[in-house]
Amino acid sequence: MTSFLLRITNATMEYVVCALLLGMGVILFQEALRLGPGWGWSGPEPGFFPFVMTLMMTGGALVTVYLNWRKPDHRPFFEVSQEIVDLVKVATPILGALLILRYAGIYITAGLYIGFFMVWYGKFKWYWGLVGMIALPLVLWAVLTKGFNIPMPMSMFYRTGQLPI
Repeated sequence: MTSFLLRITNATMEYVVCALLLGMGVILFQEALRLGPGWGWSGPEPGFFPFVMTLMMTGGALVTVYLNWRKPDHRPFFEVSQEIVDLVKVATPILGALLILRYAGIYITAGLYIGFFMVWYGKFKWYWGLVGMIALPLVLWAVLTKGFNIPMPMSMFYRTGQLPI
């Protein structure tokens, strides 16, 4: 398995990422059209900014595909097997955060993510991880909810009245 991963080239990975971006672009483009991408009497319609961002994202992906087609980079994406391990170490907490986000909300998820990542990958002492785990959600909550009045996904504890986040 490792030898296969070490044979993947930069060009192949660029094509894979561009295909993912183009696939997401199709979905986001349809959503932007559903919301209305125009400009109304009071300013941009709800789908205007997603429409513009989708155009930029898919345009960038298409330019990358074209440049990669013109001059492909055949260097290996992973130079040594340790890079694969590092990628897994970075991706594992992200996957975990995505899995618990629906239940834990954005603030608790961010705290657990940063605390775990600090201790596991960053090799911080456990108490600094605990500080990050508590400080980040509090700062995010204060800035987003109280400062800018931006509602974010809350945890199941908020919905039952057990926590303010």
